[in-house]
Amino acid sequence: MGAEEPERYEIIWRHADPGYLDPSSGRLPRGPIEVTRSNEESLRIVRDYFAAHWRSACRELLGDLRHPFFIPGGVYTTFWANDAFMTACAVPDEALPWAKGSVLNLLDGIRADGRPAKNAGFAGENNYKDYPGPVCAQFAFIVGRRLGDFSWIEPYWPRLERTRKWYEAETADPRGYFVSLDAHGSVFDNNPSVYGRPPGTSAGIDLAAWHYRECRAMEKLGGELKMPAAEGYRRKADDLKERVRRRYWDTVDRFFYNIDCCIDDERPGAQAITWIVHLKFRSFASCLPLWANLAREDQAAAVVERMMSKREFLSPCGIRSHSAAEPIYNNLAMGGPSNFQGPVWGVSTFLGGYALARYGFRDQALEACYRLIRTFAADIEQNGCVHEYYHADTCQPVLKPGHFGWNALASRVIDDIEQGTDCTTLDLLD
Repeated sequence: MGAEEPERYEIIWRHADPGYLDPSSGRLPRGPIEVTRSNEESLRIVRDYFAAHWRSACRELLGDLRHPFFIPGGVYTTFWANDAFMTACAVPDEALPWAKGSVLNLLDGIRADGRPAKNAGFAGENNYKDYPGPVCAQFAFIVGRRLGDFSWIEPYWPRLERTRKWYEAETADPRGYFVSLDAHGSVFDNNPSVYGRPPGTSAGIDLAAWHYRECRAMEKLGGELKMPAAEGYRRKADDLKERVRRRYWDTVDRFFYNIDCCIDDERPGAQAITWIVHLKFRSFASCLPLWANLAREDQAAAVVERMMSKREFLSPCGIRSHSAAEPIYNNLAMGGPSNFQGPVWGVSTFLGGYALARYGFRDQALEACYRLIRTFAADIEQNGCVHEYYHADTCQPVLKPGHFGWNALASRVIDDIEQGTDCTTLDLLD
């Protein structure tokens, strides 16, 4: 980027957390880390760390949160639905009371119109302002499966159905594509396919993957609870799978992309609009159809080729959040939004590992995940913790020490891949 970098990214630096950019602040990391441990040694260090620290992610009742819950950890001391979901997938069985409590807080927080809360504030107040990621049903299903008990979910079934109706009525455009309602309406912050665009104009490929999993979770929960609506959710899931394969797939680039929903519905001429316009940013979000088992085999193979390309997604320390081949690619320290335009994250690497393994790329999945596990181990040995994300080219921690959340998947992902399982899915997609 050379001399252009300060000018191009002036606004990014202005919004970054100055405390984490100032070396004199005394905050971690304490100088460069050196990745030297073997896979086996690194995995032991990482497992010991998360086994010893999972309680740091646990909190008790607070405000609207009437049950014990998980926080992401580090600088994040409040409840976030998606982070709590990933944590619940990874923690040991003794942490299940907090996993169940996190689900109950999320379900209790569903409004009468079906809108769930995205997170809760410092006083435990539910946040209905920002776009809530679709996670309620699969969160409930996976915790229910881990507990071997779904009876506690049955009273909430009407709320879960209202939530599905809310997403379909309030977050789908006239053609039925699920769209982002605000700048943070992607699973990943500052996704250039969403960030900075007008609300409702980007149909996210990541949202399609999450909604597919939600429909499958409603089908599964409905079956467990003997609800007659279960089969209808299976049909919704099947319709969404076919739509993803046909509409979100670019046959020229051979990659999944968001869809630009800025079309002229008035049709000023006689010809109907029959084409799709893709927003061609190669974000890790485009890899989530593999995690959700949405892609055809040929589509998966093409996506995997990019995921394992060092020129694009495969970094020395894991899987990048954005392709390094694009001009938008950077590894700058950002907070509010966090930077998903290049750095390596636990969520990009470990969900990427599950995505690769699901389509038979087991060796590649292990290689990608071990790269971040080795980096985690080096960070733990020097700084006593892991960070929220890492510079994809230098493997150095960037921001927010002590982040737990989805990083905890590091303790489970290798065994899962070797055994052909996935703690973030269990039998949800069977």
